[in-house]
Amino acid sequence: MISKYFYNLLISLILLANTLLFGQFNISGSSSINYGNSQNNYDFTENLIDLNGNWNDWTGWLQFEHSQPPQLGRNYSGLRKFRIEYTKDDYTIKLGDVYEFWGNGLTLNMIDDQSIDLDNGIRGGLIKWSKDIYSFEGLFGNQNIWRISNQVLGFNDRIPNYDIDNTIYGLRGSAFIDEWSTGFHYLNVVETHPTAILKSYRSINHTLLGFNLDYFSDKLDLSLEFVNKTWNEKSNQKAHENMKDKVNNGIGLYTNTNIYLGSWSIGISYKNYLFEEFSPEQRWDFVNYVGGALPLQQMPTVFKQHSSILLNKITHLIDYNDELGFNLRIEGPIAEKIIASLFYSKSSRHNEWILDDQWAWGAKSEYILFPSDDKMYNPFEELFFEINGYTISNKLNYVIGISTTYDVPDLYTNQYINGNHTFSYELVDAFTIPTQFTYIFNNQFSLDFVIEYQEMRKGVESSNYTTIFNSNFAKSKQFNRFIGIGLGKSPKWSVTLNIDYSNTDEYVVIENGRDKNFIEESLNSLWDTSFTWANFGMMYNINQNHQLSLTYGSMRGGVLCSNGVCRYVQPFENGFKIGIVSTF
Repeated sequence: MISKYFYNLLISLILLANTLLFGQFNISGSSSINYGNSQNNYDFTENLIDLNGNWNDWTGWLQFEHSQPPQLGRNYSGLRKFRIEYTKDDYTIKLGDVYEFWGNGLTLNMIDDQSIDLDNGIRGGLIKWSKDIYSFEGLFGNQNIWRISNQVLGFNDRIPNYDIDNTIYGLRGSAFIDEWSTGFHYLNVVETHPTAILKSYRSINHTLLGFNLDYFSDKLDLSLEFVNKTWNEKSNQKAHENMKDKVNNGIGLYTNTNIYLGSWSIGISYKNYLFEEFSPEQRWDFVNYVGGALPLQQMPTVFKQHSSILLNKITHLIDYNDELGFNLRIEGPIAEKIIASLFYSKSSRHNEWILDDQWAWGAKSEYILFPSDDKMYNPFEELFFEINGYTISNKLNYVIGISTTYDVPDLYTNQYINGNHTFSYELVDAFTIPTQFTYIFNNQFSLDFVIEYQEMRKGVESSNYTTIFNSNFAKSKQFNRFIGIGLGKSPKWSVTLNIDYSNTDEYVVIENGRDKNFIEESLNSLWDTSFTWANFGMMYNINQNHQLSLTYGSMRGGVLCSNGVCRYVQPFENGFKIGIVSTF
């Protein structure tokens, strides 16, 4: 599961550090070992070790990885991350792998999230000076971004196959005055793409200028951020020479307001992201159509991030290049020990894209400031209501929600010819009820129930004189249920049984077929388990420093979202996972 070389390297480093700096240098760290084996070849061996040290004004961080392969990402074995940091009086210096967050993330938001294989940090340095109410910092380094694309060879939905190199430097100044804070930031990124032609390249120079303004008080919070981005492309390919001097412009605007009225709060967020206008066939092709928003720009999504299994699978996929929308939220008590929350989210694109009589896409020149309901604008709308309360002498906690989701993720055709409007688009229309109940028997034992229900239409809606809906499923509507049962004894152990089942699925899933495990076979007397994924899990705290987890069974594939980024994760069928997490 983990190589002998990997452990020997770790032990040697620890012994060396303690030998040289015994009594002065403090070392702590953590390790995680994950192994999985399944019937559908979703196999992985993933091991991470983090070491943290501090000595006087110095701190350091090392991360070793041995993944052959990881759950998501490329094979790797060796030193993955390192950073050394020096802080003295008003100065901070960081060298190595740097992760920073400016404002609300419209210019810069660096994340290392291995659950979705997202790492947009840089290897370089940061110099920061802070004095009283003022702060200034300079950032520089290189970045290597691996992404998954079906436009180049070696496509695999688990392993990135396209490498983009970035050279980055930036400056930021900020100030804090009473309840107010503001920041001004400048970022320059030179983005280099490989091409199919040997020794050729495509180089894009991005310049971002932005500012943020924030206000915080007991009654009101305000946040505003604006960024302007320009970019132009240079290439040593003749096909791209005419683009060398063209300057492209884009903007991003985000605002957020929270009003506190006693025990109630009202909030509204607004986004207006227009960094590049890509046609429907270009939007997700970052290999052939460059520019626009950068991976460094992980901006607010402005819709609710759900913990529900079924709602998370139909999370709206945000397009940071072209998205306009808002989120309204209201929260407060409706009775003693009962809190209600209401969220309403809506978004669309800025323009309608139309095919001419030569089947070439073009955008209308009229821009909107608020999201449209027109299906040709790729609208998204979600209404979510939830109550959270306690009863039975505070031993039972319940969370009950209800949600309606309507999303038009992609536009396929849209033509106006001789007074006839023909169109086709992908549609997701769902009604979901997520619930969770937790009963605490005493200070040690607790029982959890998660019950979720969903009705969903998903397919292609098209019109040529009459509107027709063609379902992606073998039936017109999919009925999904998720049941999770967990029993735990704090702080020692917990066991869970998860069952995810439907009445139908997409044709490709049906055609591929699958074998049932013994949990699914045992449930077959209760219902048809042809579309059932069941697994059993156990977590055991060996001691305060070591935790063991085991999982057996099948897990349904689908969308996994984290930090506003979503990606498809393939199913894990009839296998087992082992995980060990340790701290020292």
